[in-house]
Amino acid sequence: MLCSLQVKTSYSLLKSLCDISKLVSKANSLGYLSLAITDNNNMFGVIEFYLECKKYNIKPIIGLSLTVNNIDILLYAKNKRGYRNLIKLSTIISDRSINIEDLIEYKSDLILIMPKIYFNDVIFNIYEDKFIGYNSLDEVEDDNNKYIFINDVCYLDKDDYTYLDYLYMLAEDKRIGNYELNMHKGKYLLSDYEFNSNINNSVINNFTYIINNCNVDIGYTSDLLPIYDDKIDAFDYLKSLCSKGLNKRLNNKVSDIYLERLEYELSVINKMGFCNYFLIVWDYVKYAKFNDIMVGPGRGSAAGSLVSYTLGITDIDPIKYDLLFERFLNPERITMPDIDIDFDSERRSDVIDYVINKYGEKKVAGIITFNTLGAKQVLRDIGRVMNVNIAIIDSLTKMVRNDNLLDAYNNNKYFKNMINSSDELKKLFSVSLKLEGLPRHISIHAAGIVMSRIDLDNTIPLYKNQLGMYVTGYSMNYLEDLGLLKMDFLGISNLTLIDKVIKEIRNKENINITFQRIPLSDTKTFEIFKKGKTDGIFQFESRGMKQFLVKLKPNCFDDLVAALALYRPGPMGNIDTYIRRREGREKIDYIVPILESVLKPTYGIIIYQEQIMQIAQILAGYSLADADKLRRAMSKKKEDILVNEMPRFIDGCINNGYDREVGESVYNLILKFANYGFNKSHSVGYATVAYKMAFLKTYFFKYFMSYLLTNVIGSESKTKNYINECRSNRVKVFNPNINISTNKYEINNDIIICPLSVIKGVGAVGCNDIIAMRDEGEFIDIFDFIERSYRNKIGKKLVENLIYAGCFSSFGYNKKTLIENLDNLYTYAELSLEDSIIKVEKPDIIEYEEYSKEELINIEYRIFGFYLMDHPVIKYRNEFHISSIDIDNYFYKKVSIVLQISNIKEVVTKKNDVMAFITGGDEFGFIDLTVFPKVYEKFNNIRVGNIVEFSGRVEKRFDKYQIVVDSLVIFE
Repeated sequence: MLCSLQVKTSYSLLKSLCDISKLVSKANSLGYLSLAITDNNNMFGVIEFYLECKKYNIKPIIGLSLTVNNIDILLYAKNKRGYRNLIKLSTIISDRSINIEDLIEYKSDLILIMPKIYFNDVIFNIYEDKFIGYNSLDEVEDDNNKYIFINDVCYLDKDDYTYLDYLYMLAEDKRIGNYELNMHKGKYLLSDYEFNSNINNSVINNFTYIINNCNVDIGYTSDLLPIYDDKIDAFDYLKSLCSKGLNKRLNNKVSDIYLERLEYELSVINKMGFCNYFLIVWDYVKYAKFNDIMVGPGRGSAAGSLVSYTLGITDIDPIKYDLLFERFLNPERITMPDIDIDFDSERRSDVIDYVINKYGEKKVAGIITFNTLGAKQVLRDIGRVMNVNIAIIDSLTKMVRNDNLLDAYNNNKYFKNMINSSDELKKLFSVSLKLEGLPRHISIHAAGIVMSRIDLDNTIPLYKNQLGMYVTGYSMNYLEDLGLLKMDFLGISNLTLIDKVIKEIRNKENINITFQRIPLSDTKTFEIFKKGKTDGIFQFESRGMKQFLVKLKPNCFDDLVAALALYRPGPMGNIDTYIRRREGREKIDYIVPILESVLKPTYGIIIYQEQIMQIAQILAGYSLADADKLRRAMSKKKEDILVNEMPRFIDGCINNGYDREVGESVYNLILKFANYGFNKSHSVGYATVAYKMAFLKTYFFKYFMSYLLTNVIGSESKTKNYINECRSNRVKVFNPNINISTNKYEINNDIIICPLSVIKGVGAVGCNDIIAMRDEGEFIDIFDFIERSYRNKIGKKLVENLIYAGCFSSFGYNKKTLIENLDNLYTYAELSLEDSIIKVEKPDIIEYEEYSKEELINIEYRIFGFYLMDHPVIKYRNEFHISSIDIDNYFYKKVSIVLQISNIKEVVTKKNDVMAFITGGDEFGFIDLTVFPKVYEKFNNIRVGNIVEFSGRVEKRFDKYQIVVDSLVIFE
């Protein structure tokens, strides 16, 4: 009989410690045969709870705790209809308060439990099946047989109530000292003895009734796939669209191979019941393209579909690139299709709004996710609750890498020692450890959208978020198994960049360029890849990839496709072999001659998953559908399938005339490569975006770089890289200009002008304030700016930073002059705003000699975090010198580098010799240098500000690179 009817899980956010898996496991160990879930005003945890209970043969009772007219009630579903009514109520309460009319409309097949004090309330009379909940037998009256024992379970073990206090303080933003502790005693999962001590015979009968009558079965629902238009035959319409699209793609020169492939794909799509799905995707992609929203060329296995290509869903010809439809859809593996579409990140929401408006706000929903109390977050949250010094919390969180708290404690002695240094921190750690991993707040999946033929809250709970959009009440892991279709609408910043660059080229250069018309065979564009000049190029920007490209020297699009597949942890081992074979320095081995057609493009090396499928088809007689099942089993390491498939594969090879040894060796070979094989369809899609970005960078460099720089505002390291690349291509990047600069990098003639928002202390808010002032008219002079900024309450410190950033250079004054005269300018502004008939004369501006070049360089670095002026080291650097950004490529190697000295610290050794620790910088950053006595005694005249060539070996001190200097040259 052991059963708990009021259980809050951790999905009653910040109100329960009960992780569902631990809850059900604990209930099983105590002998529970049934268990309820009754989270506060939501059903987020229901499906997870249901499945966990099934694992332990515990009967799940699906309930919901609702607050109606300030009364807390418990409702339980008797069957599927009751479950649907709970879903409806939980959806409503995410949007507004529930009223009596809602309870009446959705009352059927529900059991009600509410406290005795509300026995005569109208709510109690709505329901046929109803009970009075009690917490102690003392509350039970003998003449009433409707009592039921409930204890509010919010944690698992008897002594955990103290931890729940901290969770409540976090939820209510309270601190130790202003919260009454120990308020949650007794809210734990009871033992058999404790449970039976609180019930009598009549209560046992009531428990029996509830347990026997609550029988909810949650599972797959068929016919949930959305319909494009119920007035048309979906297959006929899809077929017609594809036929027209194919002719358009191929200029009416359609060969049999295309016709046969299209006919095959359409038959599979129709057989699997996905015609409407393709029409819906076609429809919203068409909407995006017709409304000037950039759409990616295709990603993932969908690029292997000719139907997708003919509909315009993708722009990749699968036959041209030998991409397989079976990698995408497989009639022998019934799973939902997965067409992920990339959109301009700034316009993605427009496409989603279109879909919601067309199909209905409850038929289209985002997907809920839950941000959890991760290791760092929980330390910060509980540290705040406990009033722990913020500097201490900062120190602790910095020592937590990607670990959980227990790993950090066991693996980091500094973290452990700090925790053990005081009782306060021990308490912080123990509480944080208990709360770590619990859901903290609701979020939304970055890309996922769910669509349904019927309102989703007939199947799953919905939750209306703060943006007014419905999201699923269940997380992504459970949706497909319930029969729901998930689509990914991805917002891609690279597409935003491409779109803006192309539009600016069209507007300013009057060139009719489009993304689709950019060719994939331009020789000059490949030079970017050959030279590793791929900063800002999607998927090709990492240092290791650049080094690989320099070795590979790609000269065609297929090389880029292969590079993306090769440059990953497993396949990297084949890179040198691939390059040697490509260059003719090593003989190509096709394993079996018949496989040459499959492996020739990759020089005998298995790189793509599609090649594994083709090998199984050619050698062992597999259908491509069966070959895909084998490929999936290999990539997921499903041992049982792999063991069973080997004899079939070998027998297939023998039947095709090959020796057993050949079959065994090939099977073992593809088994090895299956873990590494990359989806070629995905690689082609990525390579297309990357190549077209490279084309824009090659021919429209200044436009590309201006938007690239805008994309990385806030990242000083990337900004430094991109500005330096602009310099090397003779494109100048100038200081912000108060009358030109906006919140992005602007092109003015052939010069890139920095935005105001990159200035320290200005940021996005200050930038918008200044632009708003400028919208009323350009600033005439410095007096006009100061007067207007003073009137608009722009802070003086912000104005100082604008001066240091050089924003007012067009007004004819240097930086030091404006800084020294700033107080007088503010006095003028203050007097000008006073209500007086006396006109205030502009003060004379006293001219000052500008700061020294060294001072200006230091000011610039402080204000921007990077250099815009030519750093003084540049004129001394030659091709044999490295720069600070390259130092990690030269570990334990001899190098020469030119730096400007920013700090010298002399140290006396035990032998009374003098050595020095020096910090020097160039336009990219700073490097530490160690100069031992024998070298330093020859150059002890070195001073801060000197430009010096250092030669020495690159070493590491802790995690930081440094140079141990063996010689140096001080430039005059």
